[in-house]
Amino acid sequence: MLVTEERLHMRHMRHFSEGGFTIVELTVVMVIIAMVVGVFSQMLISVNQSASISRARVDINRNLHNAMDAIETDVRQTLRFKVSAHDGYDTFASRSRFEYREGKKNNLILLQYATSISSGSDSREIVYLKTPGFDCMTNKIHQPKYKKIVVYSIWESSGELVRRVYYNDLVDAHGNPYTGTPANYFCANAADAGMFAWYARGSVYSVLATDVSEFKVDYYEGDTRLTGQDNPHSSPKNLLDAADSVKVTLKIKSKDGRISDSQTLMIRKTNNL
Repeated sequence: MLVTEERLHMRHMRHFSEGGFTIVELTVVMVIIAMVVGVFSQMLISVNQSASISRARVDINRNLHNAMDAIETDVRQTLRFKVSAHDGYDTFASRSRFEYREGKKNNLILLQYATSISSGSDSREIVYLKTPGFDCMTNKIHQPKYKKIVVYSIWESSGELVRRVYYNDLVDAHGNPYTGTPANYFCANAADAGMFAWYARGSVYSVLATDVSEFKVDYYEGDTRLTGQDNPHSSPKNLLDAADSVKVTLKIKSKDGRISDSQTLMIRKTNNL
């Protein structure tokens, strides 16, 4: 009886050994699982990094194109490139005098005619100022045209490319302020007249791109780069009168600085004052 029980016990132990796992086998399996998890973790990290880089490139590319499209549109509508937004020469936007004091080379300052802003209109028309002796209905083209200044510059503290618009102070031919209701200022409908009167007391700005690392502006007459443009603070106010085109370089970096892209455009203006 004792021999039979011992045999049964030995047979049970042998069966357990044959059907279970040893410690070595379990260790090997755990090591393999850890390796597989590690490989997949690295793959996921790599995929996420690639996706992040791709999104950053897309964002940078979109910001570049949007900003350069806006600059190109404004330059083509430009009457004159300017070294100062306020110089008493052909513009009188007193709120933008700080542009001249800064004397920064890479501000892009453009003189344009103001155009109508009514919603739903099929086309924009030049806005004329009212002056005594002329009828807006029959002699509007003999009235002085209302002007605005468009300024592109970098806010260095934030790296933002900002577009600001300043409208001429509302003064008559003698430099005296216009008085009365906005309808007395412009040959325009009441809505536009009121809006331009409000614009004349302030400025309009928008952010076109962020994380800008370079904004470079060079002025040309034909194929020749104008001399004297590297120190706008001491330049004569008519330095850029001969310029008919501008080369703009814009460079944007990702926030971590690992990715960057740039675009350079040579843009010719189509208007003349």
